[in-house]
Amino acid sequence: MLRYNAHSMNLYELDEHGKMIKIDWETKLQRLGKQAGAIPVYLCHDTKRIACTVHAVPLPAEKAAQARRKAKLRAQNKGRTAQEKTLYLSEWVLILTSVPVELLSTETAAALYRVRWQVELVIKRLKSLLAINQLRARKDSQLAELYLQGKLLYAVVTEKIAQRCFTKALTKMDGPRALTPWRLYKTIAEDIKSGLNACFPKQERFQRDYLKSVSERPRKRSLQSLPEPILGMIRQCRELGVSRV
Repeated sequence: MLRYNAHSMNLYELDEHGKMIKIDWETKLQRLGKQAGAIPVYLCHDTKRIACTVHAVPLPAEKAAQARRKAKLRAQNKGRTAQEKTLYLSEWVLILTSVPVELLSTETAAALYRVRWQVELVIKRLKSLLAINQLRARKDSQLAELYLQGKLLYAVVTEKIAQRCFTKALTKMDGPRALTPWRLYKTIAEDIKSGLNACFPKQERFQRDYLKSVSERPRKRSLQSLPEPILGMIRQCRELGVSRV
């Protein structure tokens, strides 16, 4: 099951003569009259033909207006004027599925599609709690790959600890849910960070590599320091035994 974009993939239907024709989605959706409905379609590739269903769900008025504004803005950014057909299609959510309508109604398909947001939340947690998208390395370099693999390991360890320590609290989506893993993961992630920070600086054999890893990368403008005349005065004071400058 996936979100269908009428502009990127053609779907077909049989006409009254049994001939396969491309679907005119603007006309098809207008017949629904702003009501949700299931539309039988065919996905064709060469000589193969797969029977599917498109569940058409109209957006609420407020979200439909927002979708139209976004469609107009995308067209403007490309130096074009959005077609009325494009604006009309933006007011609908089209869900393509190979599951027969007898097993998956339009209402259930729409509810199931909304659950996809949980995937986005997992990615958001990885970015916010583990900073998985912040790599101190050049793109596509071996160091970047090492950073990413290390952070993925960090994410797996965090999740395993959460599952082991809070088994009863981490409810799955097949029943009522009382909380999200956000605060649990944040607590565990902070504990892991504290352990790592406490470990490396205290072991002298790691200090040089540790400081190198957190140092600033080469840049055109060097980090500021005191002017040489002031540094000379400080050296003289130290030679004279003055402890404070």
